[in-house]
Amino acid sequence: MKTSTVLTIACMMLVALSACSATPGSPDMPDQKIVQQFQSKDLSSHAVRSIKQVTINRIAVMPIVAAVPFGGDPLAAGAADNITGDIYRQVSGDWKVVSQNTVMQAVQQVPSGTSLDDTAIKVGQATGADAVLYGSVERYVERVGMGYAADKPASVAFSLKLLDLKSGQVVWSARFSKTQQPLANNIFNLPTFLENKGKWVKASELANDGVTQAISSLRESLGLKPPPSPESV
Repeated sequence: MKTSTVLTIACMMLVALSACSATPGSPDMPDQKIVQQFQSKDLSSHAVRSIKQVTINRIAVMPIVAAVPFGGDPLAAGAADNITGDIYRQVSGDWKVVSQNTVMQAVQQVPSGTSLDDTAIKVGQATGADAVLYGSVERYVERVGMGYAADKPASVAFSLKLLDLKSGQVVWSARFSKTQQPLANNIFNLPTFLENKGKWVKASELANDGVTQAISSLRESLGLKPPPSPESV
């Protein structure tokens, strides 16, 4: 199906929805709380109250590790590397980022079997970072089929944490989880449907969107201003 045809159908559906009575409390108009229940919340995050007192000049990004739950689908090739690369690109505009080689050397010095949280502390101390951003990818399933005719949608889930070296505390955490749904399954996905031009996206695109949401949440939690949009530069 051509993009123009898909968008036309989507717009017609949107017009049909808007034609319903807009009177509050009308039985033809979904209650706001019900709409919110149907809207997918891709990212959930949590920050400690003192996070705005955290100062970060130098940040270390540890490689994302695979943590597939028992019985879960195997990760697609390059899953952890793709997410790690997206994180590096996202944080480089706000902080001085410890080089990947330096971080890897520090990671390799940590005894095997050390927990991820303890590894983050040791890496932060070894690299002189003010904070360490690290996490795991639990699901990274690639789309099966073409952009407009996928047999199976892409699906991604990962978790991130920010460790403050001064306090030794995890001050922020987030989890992203999303599986692209066809518009027919959930009409409230229409904005995303139109944004993707009616296409079934790849896992890398879902992951990039997740990292963008996560780092935006982190900036907000730290009280930082969002980066300037390309149009304003």
